[in-house]
Amino acid sequence: MDQDQEKAMYDNADKFIALANEMAKTSSQGQVGVAIRYAAARYSAFESSTRTNNLAEEKDKHLQFFVNTFTEMLQKNLEEYINIVSQRKPS
Repeated sequence: MDQDQEKAMYDNADKFIALANEMAKTSSQGQVGVAIRYAAARYSAFESSTRTNNLAEEKDKHLQFFVNTFTEMLQKNLEEYINIVSQRKPS
């Protein structure tokens, strides 16, 4: 991913996060989180369907791509939050 694509990805992600934060004012974080994950799964299935002529045959390949990508992103963000939380705690 080049720098322009990466910036666009982060900008779009920030829009989703802003919407999630707005939704969290009237719904629990758990409800908002599960809705985001469901929406991501649904959109990812749609995206996969547009990238192949035989989704049934390539389903596992697409599933592994999204699982691996999400796992990598989640690990990175968990590490960032671990660092943030550890900096808040008094020594």
